[in-house]
Amino acid sequence: MLGFNLTKPLRAAGLALCIAGLAACGSDTQETELSKATAGFLKQATGKITSKVSGGKSSAKAASGQPAAPADPNQLVAKALSATKGPIAIVVRLDTKAVLAMNPVGRNGDHVTWGSAPGQGITYQRGVMSNTRGLGEDLMSSRIDAAVSAITSRRDADYTRKHYYLGDLGQTTELTLSCSLRRSGTEKVAVGEVNANAVIMKESCRKDQIAFTNIYWVDGAGRVLKSSQWVGQRLGSLAIQNLRM
Repeated sequence: MLGFNLTKPLRAAGLALCIAGLAACGSDTQETELSKATAGFLKQATGKITSKVSGGKSSAKAASGQPAAPADPNQLVAKALSATKGPIAIVVRLDTKAVLAMNPVGRNGDHVTWGSAPGQGITYQRGVMSNTRGLGEDLMSSRIDAAVSAITSRRDADYTRKHYYLGDLGQTTELTLSCSLRRSGTEKVAVGEVNANAVIMKESCRKDQIAFTNIYWVDGAGRVLKSSQWVGQRLGSLAIQNLRM
């Protein structure tokens, strides 16, 4: 399922959105910060985005001392949507606002793998991240059935998550987390072709000194429209925004 067969539309979408390699991201993201990031993610990455989309014109202006024209987020979203007919999402590195475009490349029951043109992959179980590939310290696998059930049904719950990583010697290490999920208000999500009311579900997890908060915007059909999800201690959290579902 993780052997990506990437299509030309995905590559075109990636170019339109200024594909930037993902590295370490900030963890324990605040809900308000994520809202700002997803509302202005492209605008806040104008330097990198404008350079890619304009073919380097912004760099030339910078070299000549002229300020680069700001990128229009709406135009860049439109370019990404026009580059592919299928579902498309963006993954945002919250500390730098670097953007990665991703499309579905494989399915196994409730698990759908999304891939990027450079080859990174994220697998979701009904919108909840279950593993990653090519992002650094990857989440190799997980046991999150209880979390998925509660999140997609938008109900308060307490449960355990199990995350599995590769250790420094190649051994599998298990991280068992105690989590609580609570409703945290409502919000309309309107980005790209996504336009729906959502309940904000906040998931707080802890194991000794490790603690993080995931946030999910879930519509009445149980779809995760956007989210901030924790990958691991080194990589931290990623913000995911669907542009078309």
